[in-house]
This record gives sequence, structure tokens and C-alpha cells, in this order.
Amino acid sequence: MAVAYNELRNLIGRIDNDNRPGFFAVRRDALARPPRVRTDTLELDYANLATRLEVETGVLWAHFRHRDRACFTAELLADLRHFQEWLREAFGDSSREDMPFRHLVWASHSATAWNMGGNLASFTQLIRDQNEAQLRAYAYRCIDILHDNYLGLDLPIMTIALVQGDAIGGGFEAMLTNDVVIAERDAKFGLPEILFNLFPGMGAHSFLRRRVGDRMARTLIEDGRSRSADEMHELGLVDIVCEPGEGEATLRRFVLDRAGRFSTDLALKRARQRSDVLSKGELVDIVDLWVELALDLGESELRRMDCLARHQERRRARD
Repeated sequence: MAVAYNELRNLIGRIDNDNRPGFFAVRRDALARPPRVRTDTLELDYANLATRLEVETGVLWAHFRHRDRACFTAELLADLRHFQEWLREAFGDSSREDMPFRHLVWASHSATAWNMGGNLASFTQLIRDQNEAQLRAYAYRCIDILHDNYLGLDLPIMTIALVQGDAIGGGFEAMLTNDVVIAERDAKFGLPEILFNLFPGMGAHSFLRRRVGDRMARTLIEDGRSRSADEMHELGLVDIVCEPGEGEATLRRFVLDRAGRFSTDLALKRARQRSDVLSKGELVDIVDLWVELALDLGESELRRMDCLARHQERRRARD
């Protein structure tokens, strides 16, 4: 392991060190609370995110804690960004052999929602207030997180979305940034933004076009339909479909079955990304169009968005 546990403890100390301004892009006071940390198991216990290393499989689990609503709240985004930058700082110089984990797995503590997308309750308020600065800041934070996950934080790892519950809107976009998607059969997927005269602005065009081509990308974005895990599998957007309740067991089998070709899978991932580079600038340009269109929405569209925002709240985790 490239970073000894005592070195990790030093890193934790630096997270809490207010004398190092800018050491992390997410300020400590931007978090709901600083994470409690167990360095031996890489357990970072945030208010909205919980992580745990499973040594026997080489999996680092990261579970969304959808406490207030099952979406990317500003608080969840802050925890996610802090965690990403902690991982990059802790393991950025590690070789493949030195990494304590091979797979970073994104999952959810909510039984019915992996992630229901952007924080619509916040969106509607910001749009009604014409608060462009905060709306744009939220959108930029989203694409920072998604682009870095797409690149695997520049670490020698593979990322996996374990979808138990629905992945809607920005949740669908986030799912697309992973190298592997495993979904339980009762999960639903969709991009509903067109239903309130908006479009998914945090990467759907870029990620889908590279995965399914321009024509199918436009269909998925413009028809507003909800689709099943089996339909997503037919399109190649879900790699493995399993029965409800079988997600974690299926993931562990997948990781162990592929252990002998991990280096090949990692090289193929890098080759794909090199052959069709996705720049941060592309995502920023598109999200700027999204902000401009969002600020022009009328009250009827915002009321429809309010309805979906209430649905996000009903899907929050109950633990």
C-alpha cells in the first residue's frame, strides 16, 4: 500500500487544518460536518456519504445518504467533492500494485432511489429569484464531480455504479460516468427534463453520444420516457441486470471474476477515453446553455418541477 496508515492519519489532520487555505477546493465549513475517519478501513463518515473498504474484494464502497431528499443536494455535493479530493491527495502517486482498492463503487442507502438528480426544490427557488450566480455554481460543482469520476480521479481504479432504486435526471447522468453499471431489475431510468422545457445539462449529451451515438442520445434526452433496467441493458448503458436484492452479491461476483484481467480492463478504459477525449470545457459550455435556458423558464414549467421535487423528498433514505 503506497500510503501507510500513519501517513493517512497525517492527511486526515491536513483536512482539518485551517492553516492550509485552498488545500481542498471544498472548504471545511462548507461541509455539513467534517467526516469521522477510520484509516484502516478507509471509512469516511460524512453527513451525506459513507465509505468503507472491503479488503477481500478490493472494493471501496461509497453510499449516498439521501437524508432530506433523494437527489444531489448542495450538502451531498460538498461531501462528494471533499471525498474525491481526499482520495486524489491520498493515492495520487500510487501505482496499480500499491492501491488498497481496485474498484470504487457508488451505491445508495435509499431502498427506492439511487439518485433522483438535481435538487429541484433549490432550482425552482433560484430560478424564481433569478439567482444566476448560485445556479451556475451548483451546476459547475456537479460537472466537476462527474468529470472527475469519469476519469476515475486519475487513479488506477475502475468505477462502478450499483443501481438499486431509480436513477433519474442527474442521477442518470452520474451513472453514465462509471466504467461499469450493475442494476437491479426493478430500477428505472430516465431524463425527464424535457417535460418542463429543459434539458439534462450536466453531461447527458456528452456521455450518451459517446456510448450510444447521436441519434439514440437525442431520443433518450428528448422523449422524456422512463425505461427499465432491461431496456438500458439492451442499449448497452447497463452492463449487468440482476434480480432485486441481488445487487451486492452480483457485484462481488463480477469483481472476483474479472480480477485476472483488471489490468486489461483498465488499459481499455484509458484507450477509449484517449480516442474520444471529453474535456471539462465541453461540459462547461453545455452547462452554460442549461443555465441560460433554466433562467428563462415560466411559472407553469416551475410548477411541474415542484411536483418532481416533492417526489425526490418522498424517496429519501429512511435509515
